[in-house]
Amino acid sequence: MAFAVTGIIYLTVFGVDDNFWNVMTLAFIVPWVICIPANLYVTKQRKELIDMADRLQETQEELQRVNKDLQHRASFDGLTGLANREHFIELFDQRRMKYQDNILMIVDADHFKNINDGYGHPVGDKALVLLAAVFKRILRKDDLVGRIGGEEFGVLLPDTCAAEGEIIGEMIRHEIENTLFEPHEGIPHRITVSIGLTGVSRHEERAFPMRNADSALFEAKRRGRNQCVLYKPGMREKPRPFYEAGNVHNLTPIRA
Repeated sequence: MAFAVTGIIYLTVFGVDDNFWNVMTLAFIVPWVICIPANLYVTKQRKELIDMADRLQETQEELQRVNKDLQHRASFDGLTGLANREHFIELFDQRRMKYQDNILMIVDADHFKNINDGYGHPVGDKALVLLAAVFKRILRKDDLVGRIGGEEFGVLLPDTCAAEGEIIGEMIRHEIENTLFEPHEGIPHRITVSIGLTGVSRHEERAFPMRNADSALFEAKRRGRNQCVLYKPGMREKPRPFYEAGNVHNLTPIRA
């Protein structure tokens, strides 16, 4: 376009003289001399911007993965994959508000210290993973379970009455008792649990059902362990027994 315009102007002013072709040559070459490097530079800059945008997107995606992983680690127990204590409490408060009748269980492995002392803590970890697998197998889709202590688990059964809660608790207890656990190959070890459960309404303070379930759990321990006990009024007033040395149950309830 510029070449043609230049030719028309020159012809109009000077006609076809001795310099015509020199001028035409310059009019053709100069734009290319300028445009080619400029286009190459623009193309290079565009590629660099595209590469930079790709790297930025990759960085953002990596940050999202890292943040997701950090959030998961902050909310879930690294050994069992269950909700940790804090996350269980958070979800407990949310889910119990949806229904008037709910059931809270506190499940504690019996004589768990004997496993750690007799076989070592790695074997104790295997036992905890086994317990978690039973919970996942038995519990319903909307039920909540979390590891709230060393060998202690919390379970919330939403929209569940006491009779249904006792049935589910007994299913958990029976399944754990009858699940094969071998600390070492060919050496079986029976694991049992004691379970305390209580009703939970959406209006009462969290500490109230927590203490009730804790009291029912101690009653199950007092009666000989490996059983499921529903809280009844008056259980809190009963003196709590001392268990074997070094294996006293944590008396501190979950607090706000």
